[in-house]
Amino acid sequence: MRRGLLGLALAVLVAACSTDSYPLPPGPPHAGQRIPVAVGSPVQAVLIFIEVRPGDRIEWLAAAPIGSLDGASVRFLLSRQVIEADGTRVIGRDFEDLDGSVVTAASESPGPENAVGIAAELTANRPGRYKITDVRVRYRINGGRERVGQGIDVPWTVCADDPAPARCPEA
Repeated sequence: MRRGLLGLALAVLVAACSTDSYPLPPGPPHAGQRIPVAVGSPVQAVLIFIEVRPGDRIEWLAAAPIGSLDGASVRFLLSRQVIEADGTRVIGRDFEDLDGSVVTAASESPGPENAVGIAAELTANRPGRYKITDVRVRYRINGGRERVGQGIDVPWTVCADDPAPARCPEA
């Protein structure tokens, strides 16, 4: 019996250590943003930054916001890198629908050139404060089984009014 318990404890420990949140961020976010906006005006923000591993193919199936959003509509977008004339890489300028999009690594070596972003576009239908505190995504890696994960790099607060408020204070 003692060996059985020791074996079970070892199996649990190995499973816990091998948990890989990839492709989503592994821990609590370390930044946030607040954006003031006019009611009815869509606004975008990159909420998750992902570095695709070389050789991987990630198919994004769907995403859903987690937070207080009653009175606003949200859609999720993919933002691939744009390389500026000076070589600077920018995520968050060009967007496409996330659902059904496929991403692969741009380089055969790990690095920031393999990064993409998952963004949200929020449109407030009435004045209020809207927060996305986490994102749940459905995806496949290399044609495998469907996976569901949660993660966020940048929790997002949108303060909407008509006209747009001057700022979106903490609170």
